[in-house]
Amino acid sequence: MARPVKEGLDYFPLDVDFAVNDKTEAIMGEFGPKGVLFMIYLLSAVYQNGYYLQWNKLKQMQLANRIEGVSPELANQIVNRLIAYGTFSEELFNSAKVLTSQRIQETYEDATKRRKSQKPTKYWINVDINKDTSVVNVDINPQSKVNKSKSNKNKVNNYDDDAGVTREQVINDWTNLWGFPNGIARPEIDEWLEEFKPEVIAYAIWVAGEHQIGSNACLKYVRAIVAGWKKRNITTLEQAKKAAANHDDRMKSERKPSGYSKPRRKEVTPKWMQNGASQADSKPNSSDNQQEDMSDEAFLAFMNSQEEAK
Repeated sequence: MARPVKEGLDYFPLDVDFAVNDKTEAIMGEFGPKGVLFMIYLLSAVYQNGYYLQWNKLKQMQLANRIEGVSPELANQIVNRLIAYGTFSEELFNSAKVLTSQRIQETYEDATKRRKSQKPTKYWINVDINKDTSVVNVDINPQSKVNKSKSNKNKVNNYDDDAGVTREQVINDWTNLWGFPNGIARPEIDEWLEEFKPEVIAYAIWVAGEHQIGSNACLKYVRAIVAGWKKRNITTLEQAKKAAANHDDRMKSERKPSGYSKPRRKEVTPKWMQNGASQADSKPNSSDNQQEDMSDEAFLAFMNSQEEAK
C-alpha cells in the first residue's frame, strides 16, 4: 500500500524582521500582542494544511479558542485586516473564502521541491489552468505586478480615473497624513470602502489633506465629504472631483465682496448662540463640541473658513 502524499509542512520560515514590519506593527497597534500571536497561529494553520486554508466557522472557532482573549468575531476582524494589508489574496478570499498568497505559495513550492508529487493547481496563483478544471485561478504575473505598482504610485498622487487604487493604498494615504487609523477610524474606512471604490475614498482623503485638516478633525471631515457624496448618489471619481470643485467654488462665492462693502465671510453660529444661551451656560465649552453640533455641510464650511483665516 502506497504511503499517502504529505500535503502540509512541518515548519515554515519566519522573517527576522517579522516583529517590526509594517503589517505586524499595524496588527499590534490595533489588536495588541494577541493579534500578533493570532497571525502566527494563522500562518501555522495555512502551512500545516499546505499552501492555503479554507476560512470557515470551524477554523474561526478553533483558532480563536487557542488564544485567551480572542473571540471568533475578533479573529474575523484580524483576518479581514490581513486581507486588506495584502498578506492574503483578496480575490481568492472573496471568491472561495480561501486564505493564501503568492508569497505563501512560493514558500511552499520551495519547501516541497524535492517531493515527488505533481505541482499543485488548486487555488494556485498565476498558473495556466484548462477549461475543464473547476479550481480558482488568479492571474497575477510578478513582473507586471511590480510595474503596475510603480506606475500606480504616480497615479495615486493625481487620482486620475481608473487609477487602480487599492484598499491598502487608501490606508497608506491616511497613514501618511495623520498616522495609522485607530480602532474608531479603521472600521469606518472599511465601511466606506464597501460602498465606494478605493479611488473615491482616496480622493476624499486627498481633499482633506489639501485643506490641511489636522489629525484631530480628519475623521469627521472625511466622513462629512463621504456622507455628502452618498446623499448625492456620487459613485465615481469624476463625479467626486466635480462635486469637490463645485463646493470650493460655492465657498469662494460666499466669501466674495459685493460692491464697495467689506469682504464678509459666512460664519457658522454655534447652537448655544442660536438658542439665546450664554457661552458660560454651554457645557462643555470647547470647539470640538461645537463641531459635533454642526451638520456635515456646516462642518466643511467651518473647517475651510479656519484654513482661510490662517
